[in-house]
Amino acid sequence: MFLDLPHHFARLSALLEAERREERLRLEEARGRLSLAEREARGLAVADVEAIEEGALAGRTLVTFARPGRPLGAGRIGVGSVVSVTLRREPRPDAPSGVVARRTRAALAVAFDEPPPDWATDGRVVLELEPSPVTWERLASGIARLRDDKAGRRWHAVLAGAAPRLLPAPRGPALPHALNAEQAAALDLADRAEDVALVHGPPGTGKTTVLVEVIRRAVARGEKVLAAAPSNLAVDNLIERLAAAGLSCVRLGHPARVLPAVLEHTLDALTEDHEASRIARDLVEEAIALRRAASKRKQKRGPGRFSESRAQWRDARALLAEARALEARAEAEVLDRADVVLATLTSLDAPPLAGRRFDVGVVDEATQAVEPAVYLALLRIDRAVLAGDHLQLPPTVLSAEAQAGGLGVSLFERLVPLLGGAGRVTLAEQHRMNERIMAFPSAALYGGALRAHPAAAGRAIDDAPLEVVDTSGRGDEEETPAGSESKQNPGEADLVAIEVRRLLARGLAPEAIAVISPYDAQVQRLRQLLAAEVEGGLEVDTVDGFQGREKEAVIVSLVRSNDAGEVGFLADVRRMNVALTRARSKLVVVGDGATVARHPFYDAFLRHAEAAGAWRSAWERYV
Repeated sequence: MFLDLPHHFARLSALLEAERREERLRLEEARGRLSLAEREARGLAVADVEAIEEGALAGRTLVTFARPGRPLGAGRIGVGSVVSVTLRREPRPDAPSGVVARRTRAALAVAFDEPPPDWATDGRVVLELEPSPVTWERLASGIARLRDDKAGRRWHAVLAGAAPRLLPAPRGPALPHALNAEQAAALDLADRAEDVALVHGPPGTGKTTVLVEVIRRAVARGEKVLAAAPSNLAVDNLIERLAAAGLSCVRLGHPARVLPAVLEHTLDALTEDHEASRIARDLVEEAIALRRAASKRKQKRGPGRFSESRAQWRDARALLAEARALEARAEAEVLDRADVVLATLTSLDAPPLAGRRFDVGVVDEATQAVEPAVYLALLRIDRAVLAGDHLQLPPTVLSAEAQAGGLGVSLFERLVPLLGGAGRVTLAEQHRMNERIMAFPSAALYGGALRAHPAAAGRAIDDAPLEVVDTSGRGDEEETPAGSESKQNPGEADLVAIEVRRLLARGLAPEAIAVISPYDAQVQRLRQLLAAEVEGGLEVDTVDGFQGREKEAVIVSLVRSNDAGEVGFLADVRRMNVALTRARSKLVVVGDGATVARHPFYDAFLRHAEAAGAWRSAWERYV
């Protein structure tokens, strides 16, 4: 049965608007209900910072703010965030907004399209997190263009459920590779697809390896390739692999948003030595000098000071506009020479890509993107290869209305039943986990189809690769911290800290260990308990934050412990699938079996652990 696309597009537009409202309401509510100190504690603001440096970034004014002698807080303000500059006690009608371009523990650099007013750089100010309209505008535009434009209408048949169109033979050329049987089948499918191919990659099965081979073949036949993913980390992972394969790659986005290892491939770095960019930098320096002169002239007494100051401001703006035009020319020439252009999905409507099309596009981690985000890629490409795992974490959706309406269903997941086996290959051989760690996720979610590569099957640091520590009856109850909507379990956190120190005492390096939990409040508590170990390289993060990552040893804190047997969003077993598949050699799961076993997935997990000799009673373990 074919999907009613006009209705589908209208529904997605409404759900996007609901999600946008929810984001804005959460920030507005926090600003109205919480004091500045509380907003700082929540990571929504940074107070009492001062401008310590002024420079330029791609034709924009770049102001670096810091609190001399003290680190910054505001965990939710990161690179790419939109912030406004305000005063602590005096609202300003000319409060400027900018985009965070760089972030360290001690300083935060904000890029402004226009130079900010003097008061924003002359004393102590507050940086407040703002909802960014850009992402929502791009997503909404993507829906409208896919619905109406010629480049979008060509995708209507496949999006509505038409059978996949496949060539009788691969396009080639047949380059040497070291793929296993399923990976080779996925490469063959991607090479024959005339519209879209799906590469389903369960944990550790090498879907990114397949994408690299897809791209190598496309470049070898002279095609231009667009590669994208929902997150910066996934894009950086892909560009590292492509650069190692010898391909010419350009990474779009602020240099501060990328891993240091791929900085040399960013558009900014590649245009730095271009003649047009050198001229643009000189113009920006001249514009900054004019701006400073205008400010000084305005403060002096005498006739004409305001008109002269305004003229200098106009000249500065003209110089910045000319600098941006020169930067655009340099960027276009660098992009023309690239084999592969990479960016996050919501960056694909950025100015450097205006008017550009590509022969083929690949989207890694496509199951973590809302459907309209993938539209932004489809609008620029002739053929698509989507890779992901719809049995791991879905797109993040804040609004209950949008979630209920299906915004959390990725395009990949929606196409799985429509395309059927003809349009999808599922990878089966995993290279990450000891086979005893792999066994339960494989049986519970992948029909027992996963197999461990011989090099991974026996990987272990002791004779117990999987251990489940059951805290039932200890009285380690969950709680909700004041002013928070998250959960923590102090008693369970103490036990997790013991487990970390046991692994360290066994000789494992801190950087080889990760502690993950579904709940941010528990993560914060664990970071405090294990502060010294974190300083030494131990990672403590949410399950969501750790998707796509792996460590030699992983300890999972389930948190939930209550008489009602409520498991909250642990009921989304995709989250637990991620948690259980991050460890290479050692997985320790700590939780209250009496609570979580009320859910059939966790009941099956505990039964599996007991049958495998991996179940441990906390009463006996911590005597």
